[in-house]
Amino acid sequence: MDRSIEILKILRTGMQSMVSEEPNVQIQYTRIFNFSERRVSLRMEVTGEDTIPVPMGQVDVVEMSSKNGKASCNCTLTELQTGKEQRVVLRLKDAAQKEKECEKVFSFFRSILAISEKKPLDGGFSSTRGAHSDETNG
Repeated sequence: MDRSIEILKILRTGMQSMVSEEPNVQIQYTRIFNFSERRVSLRMEVTGEDTIPVPMGQVDVVEMSSKNGKASCNCTLTELQTGKEQRVVLRLKDAAQKEKECEKVFSFFRSILAISEKKPLDGGFSSTRGAHSDETNG
């Protein structure tokens, strides 16, 4: 479950980055552990101008066992208002691949929040964040 928790941390940081420039949008998170199914979930509620939290989405992450050392996770993305689901497999070989794979999840939630695809997104990856901060300080 360690990889699942790591993925949820990355996704949460990425979601925060995604809404950082949206003045009236805040996301509240609840992490849910299901040890019998080896699943970790991140439930998200969005607060808009009226400050009443509305269920937005949920990510369920189940780590798949790896025989060759390349970990991967099954993810179920759910839009809580409509029940729309999407299943993705995240392959987690290295940091660059994690960033690319997590973009699948961010794309799903960008569409729910109606945030432009062109908006720059850090995604919670320190290597990307460091590169951007060097450019702005230079």
